Order: sequence, then C-alpha cells, then structure tokens
Amino acid sequence: MDQSRCLGAGQCEQLVPEVFRQDEEGLSQVLVPEPEPASWPRILQTVQLCPVQAVIVEESTGRPSQEGE
Repeated sequence: MDQSRCLGAGQCEQLVPEVFRQDEEGLSQVLVPEPEPASWPRILQTVQLCPVQAVIVEESTGRPSQEGE
C-alpha cells in the first residue's frame, strides 16, 4: 500500500475488509500482509479499482505490500 498516493476512496476496505482498513486519517493500510487464498480475487480487483493505484501487489511474495517495503 502506497499511503503517499492513497486519497481514502475506501475501495480496498469495502472489497476486502479482512485485509485492508482505513486509519484515523481515512487512509488505507494493510492489516494482513499474507492474506488467505480466497481473498486474492478481491485483492486483485482492488488493485484494478484503486483510483490512484495505491494498492500494490509484490510479485516476489504474492502479497499486498505495506508502505516502506
């Protein structure tokens, strides 16, 4: 998750609430760095729907990245 790009649209939290949540400032953050396989279709949909491309999946690990990784 690139929080510097996040504008708080909430798409990720709405689609995959078990993996993403919005903090006190309304910016999304990753709750579960290694989500269950059943979550992946919705995570990949979130990558496509994020209006500012703030959701990033690391191909080397196959998990949503957190800021600073």
